[in-house]
Amino acid sequence: MDHRRVDVVTVGAGWTSAILGWKLGSAGIDVVALEQGEARYADPDFAHDHDSVRYSVRKAMMVNLADETWTWRPSAGDPSLPIRAFGAFHPGAGIGGSSMHWSAQLWRFHPDDFVYRSHYIDRYGSDVLRAGCTVQDWGITYDELEPYYDAFEWDIGASGQAGNVRGELVAGGNPFEGPRSRPYPLPPLVRPQWTDLFRTAAEGLGYHPFPQPAGILSQAYRDASGRTRSGCLYCGFCTRYGCEVDAKASGVTTHLPLATNTGHYDVRTGCHVLSVETDPQGMATGVRYVDASGNEQFQPADVVILSGYTLTNVRLLLLSRGRAHEDGIGNDHGQVGRNLTYQMYRTPSKGIWKGRRFNSYMANTATMDIIFDLYGDVFDHTGLGFVGGAMVYTSPGEREPITTASDVPIDNDKAWGRDWKDALRDWDSYAAVQIQGESPAYAANFLDLDPNYRDRWGLPLLRLTFDWTDNERRYYRYLALKIKDIVEAMGPTTAYHQPDLSAFNIHDYNSTHITGGAIMGADPGSSVTNPFGQVWDTPNVFVTGAALYPQNPGVNPSGTLCALAYRTGDAMVEWIRRDHGQLIERAPRPLHRAST
Repeated sequence: MDHRRVDVVTVGAGWTSAILGWKLGSAGIDVVALEQGEARYADPDFAHDHDSVRYSVRKAMMVNLADETWTWRPSAGDPSLPIRAFGAFHPGAGIGGSSMHWSAQLWRFHPDDFVYRSHYIDRYGSDVLRAGCTVQDWGITYDELEPYYDAFEWDIGASGQAGNVRGELVAGGNPFEGPRSRPYPLPPLVRPQWTDLFRTAAEGLGYHPFPQPAGILSQAYRDASGRTRSGCLYCGFCTRYGCEVDAKASGVTTHLPLATNTGHYDVRTGCHVLSVETDPQGMATGVRYVDASGNEQFQPADVVILSGYTLTNVRLLLLSRGRAHEDGIGNDHGQVGRNLTYQMYRTPSKGIWKGRRFNSYMANTATMDIIFDLYGDVFDHTGLGFVGGAMVYTSPGEREPITTASDVPIDNDKAWGRDWKDALRDWDSYAAVQIQGESPAYAANFLDLDPNYRDRWGLPLLRLTFDWTDNERRYYRYLALKIKDIVEAMGPTTAYHQPDLSAFNIHDYNSTHITGGAIMGADPGSSVTNPFGQVWDTPNVFVTGAALYPQNPGVNPSGTLCALAYRTGDAMVEWIRRDHGQLIERAPRPLHRAST
C-alpha cells in the first residue's frame, strides 16, 4: 500500500524527530514519524510504577530483542554472534525513544572535542595519535553550536551550576567548560550525603568538583510547551524508568507537544522500516516499512530523516541499496560504518564505610559531584603515551536493593551462603568513584552488515566489531591511580581497587552511548554527512543523533544531539523552501526563549 506523499518522513519518533517535527511543522511542513515501538510510555495517563524487575531487570522500555538485535565480535578475525540478552547498551523503543528512560545527565561537549584531531596534533605533534586512529574534526565548532545548546537547555528547564558565563569563570561550576551565553535556568539538584565525602577528598587533592548538570527540574518550571512541570521528587527510580511527575525532560515532555500542536506532525507506531527507497538518480523517494499488522507499506516523501538509535540509522543506510547506491546510501566513498566509538564506564575504586547509611536508594544518577580535571586534554598529556581522559564522579543514587547486589564488593571467601548474605547487609554502606571515559575512533572498530545472520524479514543484522585499544588501557591505568588516591582520602573501612582495564565484552553494561557510523565532517571523502547531518551523496536524506559523532567524548551525548537537531531544524526550514540542494554553510541563530 502506498500512502499520500508528505514533505518529510522520519524513521523513529524519539527526541530528535520531535524537535524537527516542531521546527518544520511550525513552518507548515508536513512530517510523518514512523516508530517501531508503542505509545504507552508517551501516554499522560500511564503510571510509571516502581517495578524494579519489570524495568531495571527485564528492560520493559527497551527494544524487543526478538524483533531487532545485532551481532558483535572483538576484532575482524573473530566470529560474530547475535546479542540475545541486554548487556552493554540499552536502546529504547516507543515514542520518545531512549529519552524516556535516560538518566538525564545533561552535558555540552568541550570546545576541544569538536576539533579533536587538529587540537591534539597542534599541541603535541603529528605522532601523538596512534597508528589506525581515525579521529577527525567535526566541521562545526563549539561557538557555532553554543546558541543551540543554550536554547535547548532553557526550553526544557535544565538544572546546574554554570562555570563559565561569557568568558567569566563562576565559582562552584565547571572551570573547564566552554563559555555559555547565560547560566542554567534552574539551580542544581540536591546531592546526597556520600558526595560530601567525594567533594572534600577531591578538593583536598587539588581538584575542582561541581554538581552534575541535569535535564531534570530542580523546581517547578514552565517549559517551552507552555506546561508547568513539577520539580524532582528524588524517588530513586529514574534510569530505565519513566518519570512519574515529568520532572525529567524527554522527547515526550516538551517537544512532542510542540510538534503535535503544529498540526503538521503525525506519528504511526508499530512500524518497522526496512529501507529507504531511491530513484535511478540516487535521490530518496520515501521509505518501505512493515506496519503493526504485518503489512508492507510505502511512505513517499520529499525528504527522509533517519532519527532512530545510532545502530538503527547506520543499518538503514547500509540496507538502502539501489542502482545509484550499490553499497548503500551515504556509502559512495565507503564511509558508512567507520568511526564506531563507545564510552568506557568503569569503577577503578570502591569501598565500604562500615556503620554508615548513605540512603543511596534515593536521589538519581544526576545528583552527584563531578571533576573534569582528568577529562579530555584538560590535563597535559606530554609523555603519557595516550590521548583522552574521562569525567570522574561518585557512584550515583537509584541503588535499588534488588539490582545493587552485584555491585557490592565481596571478598572471594564470602561469595556464597550465609557469609554472602551478611556481606550484602552493607549494600547501603557502599560507594564508588567511577569514570566515564572517551573512545577515540580506530579503523579496527567499525559497523557493517553481518554475512551470516538475518532478521525475520530476511535482512542482514548489523555487526559491531569493537574492542578497547592500548590507548584506552593506558589512560585507564593513569586515571585508576588518581582515583585510588581520592577513595583512600574518603576514608573507607575497606577499599577495593581495579588498576587495569578489564576486557570489553557485550554482556556487561558499559554505556548506552554508542556513536559514529554515519559521521559528519567538512569533506565528503572522509565523512557521510555535512555538519547539518545531510548525506553528501543523497542530499534529501538526513541523519540525526550520535551516529554523526566522529569520536565519542567522555560525557553523555544527549545535550549535543538535541542542540544539533535544533541547528539542523532551523536550517532545513529555509532549505525546503528553496531547491533541496546542499544546505547553506551557516544556519540562522535560534531565537532565545525568554527567561521564566
